[in-house]
Amino acid sequence: MTEMNRVSRFFVNLSSGRRSRRRFLWVRKHVSLPEGATCLEIGCGNGDFALRFVEGFRPSRLVATDLDPRQIDAARRHLTERTRTGLPPALELRRADMLDLPFPSASLDATFAFTAIHHASPRHRDFTKVPVALGEIDRTLKAGGLLVYEEIVHKERIRGWLTEHGYSVLAMDRRWTRESVIARKGPVGSGP
Repeated sequence: MTEMNRVSRFFVNLSSGRRSRRRFLWVRKHVSLPEGATCLEIGCGNGDFALRFVEGFRPSRLVATDLDPRQIDAARRHLTERTRTGLPPALELRRADMLDLPFPSASLDATFAFTAIHHASPRHRDFTKVPVALGEIDRTLKAGGLLVYEEIVHKERIRGWLTEHGYSVLAMDRRWTRESVIARKGPVGSGP
């Protein structure tokens, strides 16, 4: 997985407010989590979704990650400006690679990845490393855990991988080239 270039970082940090609000409202409508949930966000951008999620869902822990340490620093600055009182105790910002997630197996109730999974491979249209990232997400999710993601490429292939590995699609929203999906690990009715 490669780090973002300066132009990509600029756009991620500049224009994520409306997208984060839209994503949060969609997640709020379709997701329910167990009390004390532990969650992960892959590719947290400026942290806007993570903060909305922590304030709206009150998980016991949300680890918002990015591969690029400069992006983690940008998220920390952005969130410090927004909150003025510091990060909520449940929110942790951390550098992590989705190809080798630093979490124990079956430890997460939900993982969020908004236009991030395709970044597993060095080039957007290259699917080679995407199954590795999906395997890491699968490894770290509890039975019945949720993968909530939005993608612009590899949409059918990602859904195909999830179906082959026992995931059920609970909700889907398609807009232009984007596809948002909520998938549960295991059969419908299991888990949170």
